[in-house]
Amino acid sequence: MKKETYIKVVDEVVQRVSQHADIVMNVEQVAKYLGLSIAAVRKRCQRKQLPYHRNAKHLYFSKIEVDAALLGRKNKLEA
Repeated sequence: MKKETYIKVVDEVVQRVSQHADIVMNVEQVAKYLGLSIAAVRKRCQRKQLPYHRNAKHLYFSKIEVDAALLGRKNKLEA
């Protein structure tokens, strides 16, 4: 395998793995990620529409859990 091809394949693998890595986000980050206001994110947490973790007064979100919740909701709407 040529060096250029090998480098290209490795770069693609790294990019795909990083897309699926779990990231911990705070309220501001998840609001920006979802395109919502902070108040809308908090409301969805109260309604149990978004998975979250609480540490004292702070809310934290797993990117993988948020993505799974959104995909699950879309599938229910399609059915």
